[in-house]
Amino acid sequence: MRKHIVVIENDQPRLAVITTNLEEAGYIVTGLQSFSSMQDLLFLRPDCFIINEWLPEISGHAICLMLKAKVQTRNTPVILISDLFDEEPRENRCDADLILKRPFQPYNLVQIVSLLIRKAALTHN
Repeated sequence: MRKHIVVIENDQPRLAVITTNLEEAGYIVTGLQSFSSMQDLLFLRPDCFIINEWLPEISGHAICLMLKAKVQTRNTPVILISDLFDEEPRENRCDADLILKRPFQPYNLVQIVSLLIRKAALTHN
């Protein structure tokens, strides 16, 4: 069964690159530049979330906090993508499974997604 990845990235060229690389690796990808509600995200039932930290209306770590607080998505891997980091890593504040700093190689993201999905399956089955 093919795994489903939800990518939330407001920059269309970046979203296209990420989506293309994941699809070429065999994933089903839902790419979003924005979303209306947490219910919309929960309805998608992905195997992994990839979220830009710097979204216009809400930060990626805030979305991560909400996802990790929901029973349906508590164990779903979340990768935050960011250009900037501060002294306290954001994953410590929101339980993100990984923060990936730009620039990164798209094939590295594919490998990371694969590892996190396998780890989640082993841990929570």
